Amino acid sequence: NDPLFFLLALFTMSSARQAQLAAEAERARREQERRQFKEAQELENLRRAFKRIDKKNDEKVDVQELMEELEFLGHQIKPADAKLIIWEVDDDADECVDWQEFKTMFYRTRNDQSACEPRKLFNIVEFIMYDRNVSGSIDLDECIPMFYQRFGREPVDEKVKELCGNDKNIGFTIFDAIQKHAFKHNYGSKIKPGQIVPRVKPYVESEP
Repeated sequence: NDPLFFLLALFTMSSARQAQLAAEAERARREQERRQFKEAQELENLRRAFKRIDKKNDEKVDVQELMEELEFLGHQIKPADAKLIIWEVDDDADECVDWQEFKTMFYRTRNDQSACEPRKLFNIVEFIMYDRNVSGSIDLDECIPMFYQRFGREPVDEKVKELCGNDKNIGFTIFDAIQKHAFKHNYGSKIKPGQIVPRVKPYVESEP
Protein backbone atom coordinates (compact mmCIF):
# COMPACT_ATOMS: atom_id res chain seq x y z
CA ASN A 1 0.00 0.00 0.00
CA ASP A 2 2.96 2.32 -0.53
CA PRO A 3 1.63 5.50 -2.26
CA LEU A 4 4.98 6.07 -3.93
CA PHE A 5 4.96 2.59 -5.42
CA PHE A 6 1.40 3.12 -6.64
CA LEU A 7 2.29 6.42 -8.32
CA LEU A 8 5.38 4.86 -9.91
CA ALA A 9 3.33 1.96 -11.28
CA LEU A 10 0.70 4.38 -12.59
CA PHE A 11 3.38 6.49 -14.27
CA THR A 12 4.97 3.41 -15.82
CA MET A 13 1.62 2.23 -17.18
CA SER A 14 0.87 5.71 -18.52
CA SER A 15 4.27 5.92 -20.19
CA ALA A 16 3.81 2.47 -21.74
CA ARG A 17 0.38 3.48 -23.04
CA GLN A 18 1.75 6.69 -24.49
CA ALA A 19 4.54 4.78 -26.19
CA GLN A 20 2.01 2.32 -27.62
CA LEU A 21 -0.18 5.15 -28.93
CA ALA A 22 2.85 6.87 -30.44
CA ALA A 23 3.90 3.63 -32.17
CA GLU A 24 0.39 3.12 -33.52
CA ALA A 25 0.28 6.70 -34.80
CA GLU A 26 3.65 6.23 -36.49
CA ARG A 27 2.48 3.02 -38.17
CA ALA A 28 -0.67 4.78 -39.35
CA ARG A 29 1.39 7.68 -40.71
CA ARG A 30 3.71 5.37 -42.60
CA GLU A 31 0.80 3.37 -43.98
CA GLN A 32 -0.85 6.58 -45.17
CA GLU A 33 2.38 7.66 -46.84
CA ARG A 34 2.72 4.29 -48.58
CA ARG A 35 -0.90 4.46 -49.73
CA GLN A 36 -0.51 8.02 -51.03
CA PHE A 37 2.72 7.09 -52.83
CA LYS A 38 1.05 4.06 -54.42
CA GLU A 39 -1.95 6.16 -55.49
CA ALA A 40 0.34 8.80 -57.00
CA GLN A 41 2.26 6.12 -58.91
CA GLU A 42 -0.97 4.62 -60.20
CA LEU A 43 -2.23 8.00 -61.36
CA GLU A 44 1.08 8.67 -63.10
CA ASN A 45 0.88 5.30 -64.87
CA LEU A 46 -2.72 6.00 -65.83
CA ARG A 47 -1.74 9.36 -67.29
CA ARG A 48 1.08 7.66 -69.22
CA ALA A 49 -1.42 5.16 -70.66
CA PHE A 50 -3.70 8.00 -71.74
CA LYS A 51 -0.86 9.85 -73.45
CA ARG A 52 0.23 6.65 -75.20
CA ILE A 53 -3.20 6.16 -76.79
CA ASP A 54 -3.63 9.88 -77.50
CA LYS A 55 -1.55 9.81 -80.68
CA LYS A 56 -2.69 13.29 -81.77
CA ASN A 57 -1.79 14.87 -78.42
CA ASP A 58 -5.13 16.68 -78.33
CA GLU A 59 -6.09 15.42 -74.84
CA LYS A 60 -8.74 13.11 -76.30
CA VAL A 61 -8.84 9.47 -77.37
CA ASP A 62 -10.91 8.74 -80.46
CA VAL A 63 -11.78 5.61 -82.41
CA GLN A 64 -8.85 5.93 -84.82
CA GLU A 65 -6.31 6.30 -82.01
CA LEU A 66 -7.77 3.36 -80.12
CA MET A 67 -7.59 1.15 -83.20
CA GLU A 68 -3.98 2.21 -83.84
CA GLU A 69 -2.97 1.23 -80.31
CA LEU A 70 -4.77 -2.11 -80.54
CA GLU A 71 -3.11 -2.77 -83.89
CA PHE A 72 0.28 -2.17 -82.24
CA LEU A 73 -0.75 -4.67 -79.55
CA GLY A 74 -1.59 -7.22 -82.25
CA HIS A 75 -5.30 -7.12 -81.50
CA GLN A 76 -7.51 -6.42 -84.49
CA ILE A 77 -11.07 -5.12 -84.03
CA LYS A 78 -13.66 -3.64 -86.35
CA PRO A 79 -14.28 0.14 -86.38
CA ALA A 80 -17.80 -0.44 -85.06
CA ASP A 81 -16.38 -2.36 -82.08
CA ALA A 82 -13.86 0.41 -81.37
CA LYS A 83 -16.66 2.95 -81.55
CA LEU A 84 -18.64 0.94 -79.00
CA ILE A 85 -15.65 0.86 -76.63
CA ILE A 86 -15.44 4.65 -76.79
CA TRP A 87 -19.20 5.10 -76.49
CA GLU A 88 -19.41 3.04 -73.31
CA VAL A 89 -17.43 5.63 -71.35
CA ASP A 90 -18.06 8.77 -73.41
CA ASP A 91 -20.13 10.70 -70.86
CA ASP A 92 -20.50 13.89 -72.91
CA ALA A 93 -21.28 12.05 -76.17
CA ASP A 94 -18.59 13.79 -78.25
CA GLU A 95 -17.31 10.47 -79.68
CA CYS A 96 -14.04 10.85 -77.78
CA VAL A 97 -12.77 10.08 -74.30
CA ASP A 98 -11.03 13.00 -72.61
CA TRP A 99 -8.70 12.72 -69.62
CA GLN A 100 -11.44 13.22 -67.04
CA GLU A 101 -13.65 10.56 -68.63
CA PHE A 102 -10.62 8.27 -68.96
CA LYS A 103 -9.72 8.67 -65.30
CA THR A 104 -13.34 8.31 -64.15
CA MET A 105 -13.70 5.13 -66.22
CA PHE A 106 -10.60 3.56 -64.70
CA TYR A 107 -11.41 4.16 -61.04
CA ARG A 108 -15.12 3.48 -61.45
CA THR A 109 -14.44 0.11 -63.08
CA ARG A 110 -11.59 -0.84 -60.77
CA ASN A 111 -13.73 -0.17 -57.69
CA ASP A 112 -16.92 -1.67 -59.14
CA GLN A 113 -18.59 -4.15 -56.80
CA SER A 114 -21.66 -4.75 -58.98
CA ALA A 115 -19.71 -6.25 -61.93
CA CYS A 116 -21.92 -4.18 -64.23
CA GLU A 117 -19.43 -1.53 -65.36
CA PRO A 118 -18.19 -1.88 -68.97
CA ARG A 119 -14.67 -3.29 -68.95
CA LYS A 120 -13.49 -3.17 -72.57
CA LEU A 121 -11.47 0.04 -72.36
CA PHE A 122 -10.44 -0.73 -68.78
CA ASN A 123 -8.77 -3.99 -69.85
CA ILE A 124 -6.85 -2.19 -72.60
CA VAL A 125 -5.68 0.54 -70.25
CA GLU A 126 -4.70 -1.91 -67.54
CA PHE A 127 -2.56 -3.87 -70.00
CA ILE A 128 -0.84 -0.67 -71.16
CA MET A 129 -0.10 0.24 -67.54
CA TYR A 130 1.74 -3.07 -67.17
CA ASP A 131 3.51 -2.60 -70.52
CA ARG A 132 5.90 0.05 -69.21
CA ASN A 133 8.59 -0.52 -71.84
CA VAL A 134 6.07 -0.27 -74.72
CA SER A 135 7.01 -3.71 -76.03
CA GLY A 136 3.44 -4.88 -76.65
CA SER A 137 3.83 -7.77 -74.21
CA ILE A 138 3.94 -8.10 -70.42
CA ASP A 139 5.29 -10.54 -67.85
CA LEU A 140 2.56 -12.97 -66.80
CA ASP A 141 4.13 -13.35 -63.36
CA GLU A 142 3.72 -9.62 -62.78
CA CYS A 143 0.00 -9.49 -63.47
CA ILE A 144 -1.03 -12.92 -62.15
CA PRO A 145 -1.37 -11.70 -58.51
CA MET A 146 -3.88 -9.11 -59.72
CA PHE A 147 -5.83 -11.82 -61.56
CA TYR A 148 -5.90 -14.02 -58.45
CA GLN A 149 -7.01 -11.17 -56.20
CA ARG A 150 -9.76 -10.14 -58.59
CA PHE A 151 -11.09 -13.51 -59.71
CA GLY A 152 -9.55 -16.28 -57.59
CA ARG A 153 -7.10 -18.94 -58.74
CA GLU A 154 -9.35 -21.53 -60.40
CA PRO A 155 -10.73 -19.63 -63.40
CA VAL A 156 -7.42 -17.85 -63.97
CA ASP A 157 -5.24 -20.97 -63.86
CA GLU A 158 -7.70 -22.75 -66.13
CA LYS A 159 -7.34 -20.16 -68.89
CA VAL A 160 -3.62 -19.59 -68.36
CA LYS A 161 -2.97 -23.32 -68.79
CA GLU A 162 -5.06 -23.34 -71.97
CA LEU A 163 -3.52 -20.26 -73.59
CA CYS A 164 -0.03 -19.81 -72.19
CA GLY A 165 1.58 -23.14 -71.42
CA ASN A 166 5.09 -22.30 -70.24
CA ASP A 167 5.18 -18.90 -71.94
CA LYS A 168 5.66 -16.12 -69.39
CA ASN A 169 5.26 -13.22 -71.82
CA ILE A 170 1.72 -12.49 -72.96
CA GLY A 171 0.14 -10.02 -75.35
CA PHE A 172 -3.06 -8.10 -74.93
CA THR A 173 -5.23 -10.71 -76.66
CA ILE A 174 -4.34 -13.35 -74.07
CA PHE A 175 -4.49 -10.83 -71.21
CA ASP A 176 -8.01 -9.87 -72.30
CA ALA A 177 -9.10 -13.49 -72.82
CA ILE A 178 -8.00 -14.47 -69.29
CA GLN A 179 -9.98 -11.62 -67.78
CA LYS A 180 -13.08 -12.31 -69.84
CA HIS A 181 -13.03 -16.02 -69.02
CA ALA A 182 -12.50 -15.45 -65.29
CA PHE A 183 -15.15 -12.73 -65.19
CA LYS A 184 -17.71 -14.94 -66.92
CA HIS A 185 -16.79 -17.86 -64.63
CA ASN A 186 -17.38 -15.76 -61.52
CA TYR A 187 -20.25 -13.52 -62.52
CA GLY A 188 -21.85 -14.94 -65.65
CA SER A 189 -23.98 -12.30 -67.30
CA LYS A 190 -24.94 -9.57 -64.87
CA ILE A 191 -27.76 -8.49 -67.19
CA LYS A 192 -30.78 -10.65 -66.53
CA PRO A 193 -33.54 -11.31 -69.07
CA GLY A 194 -36.02 -8.44 -69.03
CA GLN A 195 -33.72 -6.20 -66.99
CA ILE A 196 -33.62 -2.59 -68.17
CA VAL A 197 -30.19 -1.00 -68.13
CA PRO A 198 -30.46 2.80 -68.19
CA ARG A 199 -28.39 4.66 -70.75
CA VAL A 200 -27.86 8.39 -70.90
CA LYS A 201 -27.59 8.32 -74.68
CA PRO A 202 -28.54 5.87 -77.43
CA TYR A 203 -25.81 4.09 -79.36
CA VAL A 204 -26.25 4.48 -83.09
CA GLU A 205 -23.74 2.87 -85.41
CA SER A 206 -22.70 5.36 -88.04
CA GLU A 207 -22.71 4.56 -91.73
CA PRO A 208 -19.39 3.19 -93.01
